[in-house]
This record gives sequence, C-alpha cells and structure tokens, in this order.
Amino acid sequence: MSPLPLRSAFVLFACGTAFAASLEARTTITPTVAKVTEYGNLIDPGLNRDSCSSTYWAPNKVLWVCRDTQQAFKNGTIGAVLVANTVSYSTMPSPPSDPNPLLLHTPQGYGPLFYPFNADECPAPTGCGEGVCGAGFCADGTRWVGWPDTTPVVTLRAPLGVVNAYGWMAQQRLTGLEVLNQTGWTLYHVTSGIDLLGNSIPKAVSQIESFWKVDQIGYGTAANLVHDGYAYLYGATPGRRLALARAPLIGAIPSLEDHSIYEYWVNGKWTHTAPVSSDPTIVLENTSAIQGTIYYSPKWKSFVSIGGDGFPDANFIISTAPNPEGPWSTPVQFYSGSIGNGTLPAYSAIAHPGMTDGTGDYIMLTWTKTFLYPGGEFNVYEAPLIRVDWK
Repeated sequence: MSPLPLRSAFVLFACGTAFAASLEARTTITPTVAKVTEYGNLIDPGLNRDSCSSTYWAPNKVLWVCRDTQQAFKNGTIGAVLVANTVSYSTMPSPPSDPNPLLLHTPQGYGPLFYPFNADECPAPTGCGEGVCGAGFCADGTRWVGWPDTTPVVTLRAPLGVVNAYGWMAQQRLTGLEVLNQTGWTLYHVTSGIDLLGNSIPKAVSQIESFWKVDQIGYGTAANLVHDGYAYLYGATPGRRLALARAPLIGAIPSLEDHSIYEYWVNGKWTHTAPVSSDPTIVLENTSAIQGTIYYSPKWKSFVSIGGDGFPDANFIISTAPNPEGPWSTPVQFYSGSIGNGTLPAYSAIAHPGMTDGTGDYIMLTWTKTFLYPGGEFNVYEAPLIRVDWK
C-alpha cells in the first residue's frame, strides 16, 4: 500500500543576494483581510462541546477533537455526565458563495473518551465534581482534566482511510480551575484502519506515559505541523511562550515514539539534547502559548501563527516567520469575534488550515463562546465558524 502525500509544502532556498532578498520579503509580510464570510455556528447535534480544533484526516474528511462534552437534550437541559475529550468528523466547508453551517458527525454517539486517562488519573467514570460526573473526577473532588489543546499530528495518510498519527496531552490535576500538580505529558498513538463507509472514529492508545517529563516542555501540545519531511512540535514554556522540537518522518509508517530522533531548538540551533523547561534560550520571541494554530502558507511563502489574546475576548492575532523556529514577526490583531455572557465569555481562537484548499489565500476560523444556562448552573458552548480571505 503506497502512502498518499501529506499536506505539506516545500521551500527552495537560493544563495547569496537572492536568498537575502527572499528572506527579507518573507519577514516583512503584512496580512490584510479582504473579506470575512460567516458560516454560523458549528452544528453539533445532541452535544454541548467545548474548544474544538480540527485537522485534515482523509479526502473530504476533517477530524475534530474537542474538550469537555455533555449531552444536550431536546427539552433544553444538559446532561450531568461529562466526557473530558471527544471527536467528530465533518466534510470540508461549502464555498463562500453558499456559506452553510458545518455539521459535525459523531458516528460513535455520545460517551466514548477519545484520549483515555492513565491508570493513576481516576479513569473509572464514577467520580463527580461541580455538579457533573465522569472519568478523571477523583473521590476527593479534584479532577484530571484531559483537555487537548490541538489535534494529532499526522505522519501517514494511505488509501482507504488509513491514517497514522500522534498526539500529546498534559497529565494535569485541577481543583476548580487551579492546577494542583502536573506529572508530565502522555504520548498517544492515533490510528484509523480501512474505513470504506467513513463511520469509524480513530483509535487513540496511551502509548508512553510521561513521554515528556515534568521538567521538560510538552512538545506537540500547543501546535504542530508537518513540513518538508519533519513533524514540527510546539510546546508552552513556563512564561507562556513557545518552544520547538522536530522529528524526521522516516520509514514506511513514520513513528514519533523514539526520543533519539528528536531535535530541539536551543540557543539558536538544533540539538539532540532535550532542554529543561526553564532554559531561557528555548523561547521563540513574539510567540504565545494561548491556544492557537501554526501552518505554512504558500501564498506568503511563510509560516503563519494564529491564536487569541486570552479571556474574555475573541481577538485573533497573526504572526509570520520564514522558518518554523522564526524569527516571528510582531503579532497583530486582524479580527475580533462576538462573545457570550458565560463564566468565560470567549476563548480558543483557532485556525483550521486543514479545511482550506492549501493555497493560503484564505483561512477558516472558530472560537468558543459560552452562555449561562437559564438558572446559571453551567455554561452552554457555541462555536462560530468564519472564513477570512486575504488580500
């Protein structure tokens, strides 16, 4: 079975003056919005779901990975059982001339946890806290959250829907929204087998617990992309900036399970020695670890970072760079979305390059809005979808 090419782009570098001129051009890009098209809210039948990110999975199939998910009943009530992370599929969006709301399809129904909890993370779905129950809730009222910040990084797409991918998630315990402790980051192996009907969700297995140690960076948890034969993996520094690692995609089924293949951007160069998270030379200037997306734009011949500026707004910020490690331009705001009236009115400003044609001429965006349920017991989520075309 021969693999299909990954969605990646290749940059050809010249030498001397031509290279310098090209580099200068690509580091002075000023993204300008030409048009915004609104698609309404994501349609998620029967589910109340938080902070969904997406990735291109297979032809006309987009995989969505979401955080806390509850049932939404026809009588307007919300279920008390909470699933920490779930997945759905969608098709590609309709053209801007006919901007239909996008339907998320959940063939597995409500309930299955996508990224499973480890044995020491209260995995039995019997705990409760703050009025809801589910896996990750412990008897003492604390909670292992299981919140993915981004989608898996795909290392292989093959015919008939076969996909090989990897994802990372923090081993993090909270009381309310306060972090009690974090014990590292788990590496998950995510696979899709032959799926002729398109009704099977990927399988995620906890492959290596504490793949990244507690004193390291959680590479791959903040953002990821595949480019020119490498998986580039971004993680948050203690100062809420980004650090970067990369791994070559080698072999018939490229694996990301071997630490020896990784390189880390430290003090302006690539090294095979993993740094500690407190190393100041790993910080990528002009970056932010607030949930976002990084991708390559053929239009600008640059890497693009899009994210938010934090609570309580839905302000979208953009920055560009000639290389995955930078230098990143000073971030600028290019769009501001509406907010809700919930506890956290708006957050999770996310770009969706896998829902585009790959030219870089436009980008799809979502963000999460919350509204207080009548009576104020809990929040209800909405996720507007828009298309931004660039000049």
